[in-house]
Amino acid sequence: MSTTTPSWETPATAKLRENPERLAWMVILGSFVIFCVLAVAIPAGVNYVMRHATVSETARLEPTVGTLLLYTSSGGEPIAITTPRDDIGEGSRIVAQDDAVQGTLGLVSTENPGATEVLGSVQIYANSNLRVARIRRPFFTSSPEPYQVRLGVEAGQVSVFTNSGDRRPLRVAVETPHGVINLDAGSYWIMVDTDHTDVTVRNGAATLVPGKGDSLVVGPNLRASMDSNGLAQQAVSAEQNLIRNGNFTTPALESWPSYVVAEGVEPGTVQFVEREGRNVAYFIRQGEENLHNEVGIMQQINRDVNVYDSLVLQLDVNILFQSLSGAGFVNTEFPVRVEINYTDIYGKDLTWGYGFYYREPDGSSPPVPDHLGLKLSQAQWLTYRSPDLIDLLEGQGTRPARINSMRIYASGWNYRSMVSEVYLIAQ
Repeated sequence: MSTTTPSWETPATAKLRENPERLAWMVILGSFVIFCVLAVAIPAGVNYVMRHATVSETARLEPTVGTLLLYTSSGGEPIAITTPRDDIGEGSRIVAQDDAVQGTLGLVSTENPGATEVLGSVQIYANSNLRVARIRRPFFTSSPEPYQVRLGVEAGQVSVFTNSGDRRPLRVAVETPHGVINLDAGSYWIMVDTDHTDVTVRNGAATLVPGKGDSLVVGPNLRASMDSNGLAQQAVSAEQNLIRNGNFTTPALESWPSYVVAEGVEPGTVQFVEREGRNVAYFIRQGEENLHNEVGIMQQINRDVNVYDSLVLQLDVNILFQSLSGAGFVNTEFPVRVEINYTDIYGKDLTWGYGFYYREPDGSSPPVPDHLGLKLSQAQWLTYRSPDLIDLLEGQGTRPARINSMRIYASGWNYRSMVSEVYLIAQ
């Protein structure tokens, strides 16, 4: 009697039914493969979760000057921050609107119960906009992954200070409209405007990843910038001269417009000429004596200096003649004087000045204090280098936040004096 194959049974199924040993081996091998996959996948999955699972942290925001504005992740109206606040979470945005506003965002870890660890900080300067995109730490303490901080600087200036924690390193990335900056442990200054992003590395290393083109690693005491087209420049020295055309190359008047103060008297003049192989600003008046007058040149600088550690003025001075002894009755009438106008961190406009003379004060003029001027030898070039103006003015309670302008002038009665090689070095 013949056996018919059911209609639902395929030929392959029929063969397996006819050979049960083969079916058994296939089941055993399939089960073994599944076991091997699970034996690898489950520990790998558990290890991945234990290594990469994260938990969000909060940062501490402290206003140091003025009032900061805080926009929380939930939106709504900004919150005025006048006292420290410890609940700055992901999605928050911090705005320092006015010239006299600064604050500090502290990056802390609460991984070790009962002991808050400071991992770094961000100094926020005036007219800046900072976004907190991500602050994370591993969920499991056994994870070797670093702390992760991702910030966004949409405009303005910040200083970033990063350290390695006791348990794990800190990884900081800063987003700007022109790219991303990855920061190692160290200290950095970042300035963002509509055209470009400037990065200065004080110590550590920063990797600039522009939106287009190759990336660049910037080492200590170097700076670089990027714009919408990629890297705007390769790494160069971190020093910056805030003065334009300080060696008075032609046409100097475009950078140094002149002015005169002479009410009813013959004024002095200033000329840009070549003397002794160098380009100089030459101040001269030869007229009636005992009449006050002033002639000078000036330059608008308009540069923020919040993020710099030092600011030094350097210039070469040569005084050929002065008829008024010393610096006049009130110690302001020098044959050469330089004056810097600045705004301090409290928003107040102030000036710092320093003069040069060679003729000793006589009975009609008081002695010139050392902090107001320097006595030179007549008709000899001298290179003057100021003390660190940030330290000097900060010690007087008026740390500069912005350099507005500089003027160099001669005043008194009659004089002939020269200035060349003017630098205002910020670092």
